[in-house]
Amino acid sequence: MQQHILEIKNLSKSYGETVALANFSLDLGKGEVLGLLGPNGAGKTTLISILSGTLRDFTGSVTFKGQDLFADRGLKNLIGIVPQEMAFYEDLNATENLLFWGGLYAIPEKELKKRARELLALVELGARAREPVKKFSGGMKRRLNVAIGLIHRPELLLLDEPTVGIDVQAKMSILDIIRNVGREGTSVVFTTHQLSEVEQTCARIAIMDRGTILAQGTLAELIRIVGEKEVVEVSGEFSAAAFSAIIQQFDGNGMEVLSVTDNQAHLAFADPERIPAMMQHLFQRHLPIADLKIKSPNLEAVFLKMTGRSLRD
Repeated sequence: MQQHILEIKNLSKSYGETVALANFSLDLGKGEVLGLLGPNGAGKTTLISILSGTLRDFTGSVTFKGQDLFADRGLKNLIGIVPQEMAFYEDLNATENLLFWGGLYAIPEKELKKRARELLALVELGARAREPVKKFSGGMKRRLNVAIGLIHRPELLLLDEPTVGIDVQAKMSILDIIRNVGREGTSVVFTTHQLSEVEQTCARIAIMDRGTILAQGTLAELIRIVGEKEVVEVSGEFSAAAFSAIIQQFDGNGMEVLSVTDNQAHLAFADPERIPAMMQHLFQRHLPIADLKIKSPNLEAVFLKMTGRSLRD
């Protein structure tokens, strides 16, 4: 049985009457890359903030390497943080930033310089090492942000949506780095609201919404939650109430409503031969449909089934 390097039990945090985390529990194995998938407001950033020690006044426990994370300050030196915000000095160059942040961990100077060179090569910034960071593109800054989180060779790396606002090439570079870090034995918690990112990167995926885990497992295990069903996406200029009223009139034996919002709905069919009858039912009732797509079961369908809404909401 794999030993857990991180165990989170019944973590709860509220901001006034707004619940950010509700008895949140999760574990992580050594070298495991876990993708925490959820929409904005699901509680992902609150979780990362608690684990990194920047947010207090919560209940529950966090055990790291068998010890209370918050009782031993030395344990935090074994954790790397890559926040959504850029955590570096724009007027310094890439090397200077890595040397500054690495110096906070009392890494010997010779070793620190060697590590900085290695990381800049890893994140493809070696040729720009002496250039002020303020001249970097958004993707370059994101890659530097990741390098800073790795400067002290952490045993646990926390990344809070590290690919926000960057181009596809920079995003793929960061996802490659995350995969490599896991293969080298560092455990990773990677938050995102991008389905493709966790599909490409993570051995295990946890779907999170409204402060709690709704489902977790490998991609194949999660897809089995939906089962061998065809998923139909209906789009148009209709309200959620209008669609719901019409679809309730349909003899939906074997049909499951995954989500209904204004302008879009998702349905799952155990028997695909029922789909034409459903389409005819909608058209006969003059529902203003602009598009209809039939898809195989995927991670998006799982998310819709668990939360009743899409990641765009």
